Amino acid sequence: MGWPFTRKQTEHEKPARGVRGATIRVRAESDRFRSRTYSEKEAEQHAFFGELYDNSIAGSIINTETDDIFAQGWALQGEKPEDVARVREYLTAVHFETEVRKMAIESKVHGFGFAEIGTIGSRHVLVAHSTLNIVPQMDDDGWLDALVQLGKNGKILASWGPTEGVTLALRPSASVPGLGRSELAQAAESIIDYENVRKANMAMVERMGFPTYDIEFTDDQGIVSADVLEGELGDIGPGSVFSGIGRKINTLNASGVPQVQTYAETALQAVAASMQVPRAMVGLADNSEATAKVTLSKYYNRIAAEQQIIAQTMQERYLDIWVLPDLGIPKGSVQIIFNNPDPDAQLKKAQLLQIITTLDPTDPEYLLSVEEQAEIWGKHPKKGEYDADKFQDMLMQRVARHIADIQGAPASEDRPQEGIE
Repeated sequence: MGWPFTRKQTEHEKPARGVRGATIRVRAESDRFRSRTYSEKEAEQHAFFGELYDNSIAGSIINTETDDIFAQGWALQGEKPEDVARVREYLTAVHFETEVRKMAIESKVHGFGFAEIGTIGSRHVLVAHSTLNIVPQMDDDGWLDALVQLGKNGKILASWGPTEGVTLALRPSASVPGLGRSELAQAAESIIDYENVRKANMAMVERMGFPTYDIEFTDDQGIVSADVLEGELGDIGPGSVFSGIGRKINTLNASGVPQVQTYAETALQAVAASMQVPRAMVGLADNSEATAKVTLSKYYNRIAAEQQIIAQTMQERYLDIWVLPDLGIPKGSVQIIFNNPDPDAQLKKAQLLQIITTLDPTDPEYLLSVEEQAEIWGKHPKKGEYDADKFQDMLMQRVARHIADIQGAPASEDRPQEGIE
């Protein structure tokens, strides 16, 4: 959820059975958010997650996830095309997608993204802030009362009230309404383990990655003295080339460092599992194609769920409150929707549309209505205008019959007639 919150005491005076305990827990949680000690602790935790994002593989993963949220694009839908066009122009002018991207990254790193509501002329704009040093303050009922920006020694630099911004939580928390959990929280130990293994492997390769030799330098008089060797061989290191008479060389470590790759892959697997991303995203191959497809499908399902949260939050807390009223458009009449994040799904849709466009335009049975085209694109008209399941079956039958016609199947007079109620 985002801001602003409606606070009606009637919503809390008579909680439903089974909710009372949760209400008490929320109030207990709110006590710690009024403590300066906890605020400073929260800021320290944010700083730790920020360091993981900046200096570890976690940053690359989160950036890729955010790119995948927006990669297939988003759109606006509404009953009046002119209203849709006006809202699109408004959002483009205020750099809407850029600010929401910033909020999404902050949510993944620190648990929530925050954008202040500013104004440019007659437009209300989102101004995303880094939540690195922004912590929540709760009221007695467990509602988010303010967000406070802390400086050194806990000094308050700025604060925002309930109607001054929008919060975005991609992993919502039941105990703190309006906020969420950091994606890095459950993955922190795995990320640290991987970074430690990576650094240890680098140190081992630097120290033991080249074969180790025991070299005995001699001349006609016997062993060469140390002071002579110091001047002549002081710059010898890994990869040096040298030769000489009377030098005995024994190889001590010809194989270098064993199992370096195994250590790294084990640590990376833990990172992939804890951050719920496909193995390929951390540079690991999948031995099973079936497993890879299942993992990728689950990943895109998660991205789709995050898209839904973004769309709902921005609709309820930005478009309906600020954008649409600015344009004199009724609340909810223009809505944000995201396309399917899976590129394969978009490809299949394009292939289906390509087949449909090759149908005989002179045959009324093959023509698609506005509602049918809307169903293909996922932009649904008013509910109840047509039967989506029936349409899907009918469309597949049409395509199959079209292919049959090309291959010399029975004439179209034998086909059953369908319609959309």
